[in-house]
Amino acid sequence: MASTQIIIITILALITPIFATEFIVGDNDGWKINFDYEAWAMGKMFMVGDTLGPSANEALTTGNDVITLKTPGNKWYICGVGQHCAMGNQKLAITVHESVAPAPMPAGPAPIFATEFIVGDNDGWKINFDYEAWAKGKMFMVGDTLVFKYTEGSHNVFKVNGTGFDQCIKPPANEALTTGNDVITLKTPGNKWYICGVGQHCAMGNQKLAITVHESMAPAPMPAGPISAAATQGMAASRYYGGMVAAAFGILLIVMV
Repeated sequence: MASTQIIIITILALITPIFATEFIVGDNDGWKINFDYEAWAMGKMFMVGDTLGPSANEALTTGNDVITLKTPGNKWYICGVGQHCAMGNQKLAITVHESVAPAPMPAGPAPIFATEFIVGDNDGWKINFDYEAWAKGKMFMVGDTLVFKYTEGSHNVFKVNGTGFDQCIKPPANEALTTGNDVITLKTPGNKWYICGVGQHCAMGNQKLAITVHESMAPAPMPAGPISAAATQGMAASRYYGGMVAAAFGILLIVMV
């Protein structure tokens, strides 16, 4: 039994993941005066490789400033406009932690278990529906897809930023998805926002969706040779950390046989 435990621990040690997270500073409130950024940062784990903005050493002025956290340690950021820092408390202090890189994976394709989310489920994409409640408790991962279903011509879908979401600001018309069966693949982690740009559907009908997408973790490739049905089912049913544990369990079954 002792040797079995060592095998499990060794396998799990080899599949330690590294995650990169996109932090939108202030979330929907963004970077502004009179906001408690100390409270916003509290409880968040900032890691080397994560991204946020703006910079402490030179002015970033695009309004969508992205900084990659490249080194561990304490980091400080302020707004340099007028008295925004001194009087408006527009400043952010965080501690960045060293990330743990995964061990190199064996050659060969590794499956990722992606989920298709029908936005609104049977209700689809429509006005006067609580999409905040629909998204609550769901785990959206990189590689998953969102499907917006509606009668073609009655609605559309725009991907927007946090301000566009809050104020129902629609982008140029050529950015709209309009098929009535619009499929969006979630390719990067971070906060994502979507609205309907038809009439007042967003502003008055609350037809908008905000989600947080998490980094996915591909399970380790299985060794060549036969594997039990139980291990196969465990792999198919798992995702995120569950996928990695199931992979380790599958390898253990082969070793014990």
